[in-house]
Amino acid sequence: MCDTLGIGFSYTKEGTSIFGKNSDREPDEAQLVISMPEREYRQSEAVDCTYIPIPQVRHTNAVLLCKPFWMWGAEMGVNEKGVVIGNEAIFVKGKKEKTLGLLGMDLLRLGLERSTTADEAALVIINLLKEYGQTGPCGYRDKKMSYMNSYLIMDRNSILVLETFGRDYALKRHSEFAAISNVITLDKGWDESSFATGTDPRSFSDLIFTQFAGGKPRRECTIRNISKRKGKIETRSAFAILRSHHGKSPAKGSNADVCMHAAGPLIRRSQTTGSLVVELDTDNGFKIFVTAGSSPCLSTFKPVIPLSPWGLPCGIEKGKAMYSTDSYWWRHEQFHMSMLFRYKDYFPSFREDMLNLEQDIYVSTPFYEWSSDSQNLYAHSKRAFDLTEELEAYYLARIKEMRKKAPMLYGQYWKKVAKKNRLPLA
Repeated sequence: MCDTLGIGFSYTKEGTSIFGKNSDREPDEAQLVISMPEREYRQSEAVDCTYIPIPQVRHTNAVLLCKPFWMWGAEMGVNEKGVVIGNEAIFVKGKKEKTLGLLGMDLLRLGLERSTTADEAALVIINLLKEYGQTGPCGYRDKKMSYMNSYLIMDRNSILVLETFGRDYALKRHSEFAAISNVITLDKGWDESSFATGTDPRSFSDLIFTQFAGGKPRRECTIRNISKRKGKIETRSAFAILRSHHGKSPAKGSNADVCMHAAGPLIRRSQTTGSLVVELDTDNGFKIFVTAGSSPCLSTFKPVIPLSPWGLPCGIEKGKAMYSTDSYWWRHEQFHMSMLFRYKDYFPSFREDMLNLEQDIYVSTPFYEWSSDSQNLYAHSKRAFDLTEELEAYYLARIKEMRKKAPMLYGQYWKKVAKKNRLPLA
């Protein structure tokens, strides 16, 4: 489950374009932030995607990706040309192909690596989809999980929604804003499609899976928050939208929460394991913010500099199948899981401290060029991660003094997750 938004310059306070996404995956699936430079390849080379190799192109763009640790593809990302893409699982009727192909996340990464505009990215995905299909297990532990994909693709001037059905597709251009979730959003009013004129893509929806996924109310929540603030939206607005809850606590939430919290192995199986917000100005400037950890309601958004000579800070590119102290994702996960057992007691004060810190980080983050090698910018990025970890360590020390409080089944579920991953709960 996921939620993605794209907001054009007519809706933002500064005339910029803003992208945001929560990536909702299995709760112990570490999500990494990686940066790849542009590269040149020989004509005969291949690229090993998650399940199949395909021919490599001669040149690939530099990209920054947020990706599950075990797959080649990515849940969301941005390239040096200012193209940004996020995907959503959508559930459709019909038999799936039996042979392995590209995952929707592979298509997303390939679209970023091989395009200079949003339209080019859509065409890359469409052409690869036709040739290789989208098949294969999409889950980390749940290898029965597979799905089709909806994409929100944007650049400094365009917002596109591309929805895929097997090897077919429908595409619509949006002039002001768009939001997608785990529900088919396009109707007969698409702009381009492999279907016959008048086909309504919603007719392909698997209604049962779609209903349980909760995408419709989440998308409606996102659209409400955007539409009522025309001309006033800032990057911080996207942070706030991605933190939206209906329930008062993670234990009492639902699949209608944009900030998704897992609560058990049956209905609420997904957790927001990473979040990305990108702001693009009208020139060549970027502001790229990541949580690099789960639950944006319990994490700051921090700036990253894609091609810093000093690399990415604090181990955000590291993480595997078990808890490890060299991984920022897992270090934050120790705080996140421990906090879930004292959420009611400590969340209000932590939220205030977290938002104050984030405000300080946000207001001192300038637009920067992709290839920036400014030591000051890198130091600013690292400081944001360091201060966030210091704040989390402070609260970890405090909550150790309080016994764990959580509804019985909810608490048992998270204790099992922690034990499975050898994560020491406070």
